Amino acid sequence: MRLSLDKVEPELAKLWEEEARRTRATRVELLTLVALVSEPHLYDRAREVVERVARVHPLRTVLATWIESEHAGITADVALHRVSPDGPACGDAIAVEAAGDARDWLPENTDRLALPDLPLCVWWVGDLPDYDRLFDRMARIADVVIVNSEEMDLRDLEKLSTVSARVRHTCAMTDMAWSRLRPLQEMVARFFDDAAGRECMRALERVTIEFSPRAGDKEVASTQAGLLFGWMANALGIRAEGVQWKRGPTWGEATLGRVVARFEHHPRPDVPPGSIVRVALEFDGARFDIERQDDPRVFRWSRETPGAPVPPQTLGVDIAEEAGLLIRCLERPRRDYLFENSLQLASKIVRPIAPRLSSLPRPM
Repeated sequence: MRLSLDKVEPELAKLWEEEARRTRATRVELLTLVALVSEPHLYDRAREVVERVARVHPLRTVLATWIESEHAGITADVALHRVSPDGPACGDAIAVEAAGDARDWLPENTDRLALPDLPLCVWWVGDLPDYDRLFDRMARIADVVIVNSEEMDLRDLEKLSTVSARVRHTCAMTDMAWSRLRPLQEMVARFFDDAAGRECMRALERVTIEFSPRAGDKEVASTQAGLLFGWMANALGIRAEGVQWKRGPTWGEATLGRVVARFEHHPRPDVPPGSIVRVALEFDGARFDIERQDDPRVFRWSRETPGAPVPPQTLGVDIAEEAGLLIRCLERPRRDYLFENSLQLASKIVRPIAPRLSSLPRPM
């Protein structure tokens, strides 16, 4: 049954009263999670993810979609999340549909539906559309904004960085793709645990990052590959100014002073699109390598350094599902300065090959 927004709270109160009589469940909710579903085909996936998250974090979810219509209006459905199909309730489930021009009303009305005096977290589901300010406006009212840049175009790194800087005093931005990079970052950092590894840092000549592209993707780097190199560049003090690019159909090379960064397509159907398949660092006389094996959850870590041999190792890494990544982001609802700095540097490095359009496209 579709409800007007003023009927949402009374209807939820009625559902919880019935729940208390039936199961004696206590109503406990720690935050509001608003999922903005950018495309209709993503709705079922987003609904399944927020249902799984609600079983771990008692919360209110607002699943927001929009449709084209000549008549502007916002309506809602309400239900309760449950820990299992027959189990007790564990949160509010609100589904909001904006018709026509009412899409522009979503920021004010989702804020109205949020639990008072508790964190408001906004998850943008899918790609960022060009020339659309809904994401920017939602970031202004949120405490935490969560994205998955794996689903976005390379040029969207610049928009994410710009919005992150604009709301940095009131809102924390986090990225599921960044969370997925953490095991790789730890493996790269292990190369420099000892003096022999740290000595090589000053002699870095070349970085190669191979990634599995999205189907039909012609971009020479994935957002995840860009973020990984942005993190490396930030740690090594590499500047983006004066970057020079050359590219082919499935590769691109960026020259930043004495360091060359090469990005290559390496399709793998058994990993999420955009995922890193291999990372190699070449120095004067040394080589460090991380390579995903036939089992996509296993990496081979090797380091060849003159005078300091280290046996290669195999390391297991889980491929986190979307719900797990979202839970991880919600568990750390604070600004990540390393992410912000890496995102800003990555966006500057890739900008020459992923420029944002400077004006609206002309009608065809």
